[in-house]
Amino acid sequence: MKSEQSTAMLTQSVTRALGILSCFTNEYPELRVIDFAKMLNLTQSNVSRLLTTMVSLGYVIKDESTGYYRLGNEIITLGGIALNHYEIRKQALPELYETEKKTGFDANLAILDRGTLFYLAHVDSYTSPRMYTFIGRRNPLHCTAIGKVLLAYGNAEETEELLSNEPLKAYTDRTVTDKAKLYEQFDQIRKKGYAVEEEELALGRACLAAPVVGRTGKVVAGISISGALSKMNLAERERELASILVEMVDRVSMKMGHISVTY
Repeated sequence: MKSEQSTAMLTQSVTRALGILSCFTNEYPELRVIDFAKMLNLTQSNVSRLLTTMVSLGYVIKDESTGYYRLGNEIITLGGIALNHYEIRKQALPELYETEKKTGFDANLAILDRGTLFYLAHVDSYTSPRMYTFIGRRNPLHCTAIGKVLLAYGNAEETEELLSNEPLKAYTDRTVTDKAKLYEQFDQIRKKGYAVEEEELALGRACLAAPVVGRTGKVVAGISISGALSKMNLAERERELASILVEMVDRVSMKMGHISVTY
C-alpha cells in the first residue's frame, strides 16, 4: 500500500514539474511563483518546492533580483539532443542554406506535430536576420504554406479531423477559414506540387512550400521559402521560385530514401 502511495506521489510530482515547464511560452518566458500557482491551480508552497528542485537540477533558473524564473540550460541541452537526432533535419539543412543563398529568402523545415506546424529548421535571409530562433515554434496549419501542404497530402480522415477540431481562426482578412475553399486549395496543391500562401498568417509576408516524401512514399515534412510579399513578387516570380523549391525538396526526398518513378 505504501509503495502504491509513493508511486502515486512521485507520478504527481513529475506531472506537476512538467506542468511548470509547459507554462513557459514565447509570450511568457519569465514567470513568478504566483503565476505558476494560478496557471496550474496549485498552492504557492507546492510550486516553490518544485521550483527549488528544478533549479538545483538546472532545468529552471531563478533571477534572485526579481524573483522571476526562466528555463534553464539543461532544457537547451535536451533540445539540442532532440534536434540532432531528426534525420529529416540533418538531410534538409544543407539544402536550406543553399536555397537561401540562391533566392535570398528564408528557408524553413517543419513537420506535423499534435495538430500544429512544428519548425525543425530555419535559415534566415541574410537581408533580414531574426533576433530570435524560429526552431521549436508552432504555427497553425490552415493558413501557412507548409501547413496546407501537410493537410493536402495527409491522410484524408486525419485532415478532416484536424480541420474540424475547432473553428479555424482568421489571422488576417486574407485567411481562408472556409473548409470547402481549403479543400479546393488542396486539389490545386496536389496538381501543382506546391502551395502558395500570401498574407494569410501575417500581413506583408508570402510563402511557397512543397512536400518532402520519405522512403515509404508518405509525406514526412514540408519545406518552404518565405519573405516579404513585395520582394517575393509572386505575380511575376512564382514559377521561378517554385521551380527552385521543388527541385530542392526532391533532393531532400531522395536523401530520405524516396525513389521517384517516372514512365
